[in-house]
Amino acid sequence: MQLQLDTNALLRYTTNDVPKEADIVEILIKKAKDGTVSLYICEPIFIETAVMLKQYFKFPKGKIVSVLSFLINSPELNIENRQNLLRALGVYAEYSVDFVDCVLLVRAQTQGRQVFTFDSKLALLASSQEKAN
Repeated sequence: MQLQLDTNALLRYTTNDVPKEADIVEILIKKAKDGTVSLYICEPIFIETAVMLKQYFKFPKGKIVSVLSFLINSPELNIENRQNLLRALGVYAEYSVDFVDCVLLVRAQTQGRQVFTFDSKLALLASSQEKAN
């Protein structure tokens, strides 16, 4: 069986705010480890998870990085654009920009594009990254 996990599933699992639902996700992950189910998470789900952890759950940045890193590095999960998400997470950990901006920056870099934005923090970061490359 192949399942696409959504943001709510990741939030339940990582925050345990609804223990019964967190337990269900944990069971699914154990099944993925033994190969009886395939779990897929697309890139937008990580972006939304980061936003929710920051805005709703009030997680500090370091904890968000830790949670997302754990998920992205979990071999039993099939992650869309895993390497780009890891790169974006590294940028997010180092700089004062939102995770979605980091994903955008990494995507632009891997596709040979420049970022156009009115966001001064992102513009400065994109400019410095372009000069470094």
